[in-house]
Amino acid sequence: MRVAVIDLGSNSIRLLVKDLWASSMATVHKELATTRLGRGVVRSSELDRQSMADTLSVIAEFISRANSMGTERILAFGTSALREAKNSSGFIKKVNELGLDVDILSGEEEALLNFKGARAGLGLSETTLAIDIGGGSTELILGKERIQKSASLPVGAVRFTELYFNSEPPNPKDVKAAGDEIFRRCLDFARFYNRTKSGHAIVAVGVGGTLTTLAAMDQELVIYDPEKIHGYALKKLSIDDIYTKLLTLTLDEKRKLPGLMPQRADIITAGTFIAKTIMEHLEISEIIISETDIMEGYLLYKLA
Repeated sequence: MRVAVIDLGSNSIRLLVKDLWASSMATVHKELATTRLGRGVVRSSELDRQSMADTLSVIAEFISRANSMGTERILAFGTSALREAKNSSGFIKKVNELGLDVDILSGEEEALLNFKGARAGLGLSETTLAIDIGGGSTELILGKERIQKSASLPVGAVRFTELYFNSEPPNPKDVKAAGDEIFRRCLDFARFYNRTKSGHAIVAVGVGGTLTTLAAMDQELVIYDPEKIHGYALKKLSIDDIYTKLLTLTLDEKRKLPGLMPQRADIITAGTFIAKTIMEHLEISEIIISETDIMEGYLLYKLA
């Protein structure tokens, strides 16, 4: 059976086409477009018109692409931008007019599906901490066969760029405020995690655009190669070095960095800061990066 899933994220819209069998799946096609659907939501609580128009155009293209590949079923879900925006219902109605239903995932559902997708893709059986740094939120999930603790934090690369990293270089007072906000938001999870890890080996796994981008930047990939990203061990020291370098660069200089998509250049400093700060609070020295994430988790959940 050939199926497709469309992820309506706060920063980018993604298409994944998979062939599914009884006990396995294979990727047929994967595609991403940056439409910044969550732009301005943190300040106005509304999706802006241009972001909605750009996203609807991409959705129409993705539906056409999936149909041309013989897809039997197309699924779609939305995350933090559509959870929070007051006018998301009007936008979803327009998506429905394209012939597509959209699930708006709660923060808890988003966390769980990221966890399932990452563990399945990496074939993990040990206790796992999954970290997903998205445009509007960050999900932290700890568990093994079942979830022991999860948190969906209003901490994301788009959100923090608008709130704290809106100048080049960022204002030191704003950076401190961003760090304080992350600490406050993840304090409860950090306390539980640090108690748990004292007696257990825990594998930290990273999913989502910020962490896959950092893995590509660390390897200085001129052309993004999923095989070089999936399973890559991203060190905290490398993230620190990338962050220090980003603080010295203009936006135009960032756009030229190997491994960094130009469309992500304006939000990468905030995303990198979030990654390094969370790793500091949780005392994590490296993260194993997964190319499989919430999209695979969503398919497993819907079509189990």
